[in-house]
Amino acid sequence: MSTYEATYCDTNTDLQYIVPDINNYNLRRVVPSDWVSSGTTDLYYLYSAGYVTQLFYNGEEMTSVTDTPNANKEFNYNTSTGLLSFFLENFSTSLLNSSVIESGRDWYDTKVEAVRKASDLCRNVLPVPIYPRKGVGTASATGNDYPEIIVRSTAIIACADLVRPFDKEKGDELMAMAMNPEGTGYLDMVRTGQIALSQDEGLAKHSGIIREVSINANSTGSVIDVRGRPSVDWDVIKIVVSTAGTFTSGSASTVKYDTFVKDDTGLKIDKSTNAEVIDGGYQDVGHGMQVRFSPGIYTINDEWELEISGIVDSRTMAVKYAEAERI
Repeated sequence: MSTYEATYCDTNTDLQYIVPDINNYNLRRVVPSDWVSSGTTDLYYLYSAGYVTQLFYNGEEMTSVTDTPNANKEFNYNTSTGLLSFFLENFSTSLLNSSVIESGRDWYDTKVEAVRKASDLCRNVLPVPIYPRKGVGTASATGNDYPEIIVRSTAIIACADLVRPFDKEKGDELMAMAMNPEGTGYLDMVRTGQIALSQDEGLAKHSGIIREVSINANSTGSVIDVRGRPSVDWDVIKIVVSTAGTFTSGSASTVKYDTFVKDDTGLKIDKSTNAEVIDGGYQDVGHGMQVRFSPGIYTINDEWELEISGIVDSRTMAVKYAEAERI
């Protein structure tokens, strides 16, 4: 089996962020103490083991083989006959029957499957595709390949599935964080547009999202506000200090900045604003947008970027209600 479908969270830190003791929910059961000798030295049979995919002796994983076990700590489970064969050197049936021998799935494989199922469920539930956040300047603050709301929702669903066999109430509480009948779960709010994904052309991009790209450690001034309505479908504007200095209220400023917008060859190429003096008011940066700088120290090549979109996805716009009455 092969698939191109992605999984949205990892099997360790993302799951533990939701349920810190998730590793305590490793599903195992003690097999019956009815071992008998096979007639071959060190090879033992158990006819009432139940379905076995992984065998554990004193907590240690034994080695699964497809043929008759013939080396220490090898086992085989025959699904057609239900026979569990186990090879353990220098042992006896009485010692086996007094030992703790468990069966269960490999914990790593169990978590991988839970994450895969949770990822598939996210794709099934959401009415929009889920795109990765890969690339310079586009990754999330946590470094995840996908939007944090998707990573977290996937981890919640995976944890809910892993916990539910042991504690149904807790499993259901976890699932409600992602989806519930009231529509207040993370995925519910993504589906209805109350939470926008990074790929969405939402109101945040329409208003302008400012990010620090490269700021000198000695700089204390910054872009503190954005206004305007984008006149372009999408762009990311480069704002860079071209003349260093200190901008102080009550004194003439000598600090200057340039801006660059996209052209038909790439992003941040075409100069839109040239050597504009920072004056503390709203100042043009291109595409109908303006920014406001705060007083402070500015170092040459201090850089910000302003992501904008002139399009707003209808899914991310709040539903408005109006009452009509007949007079």
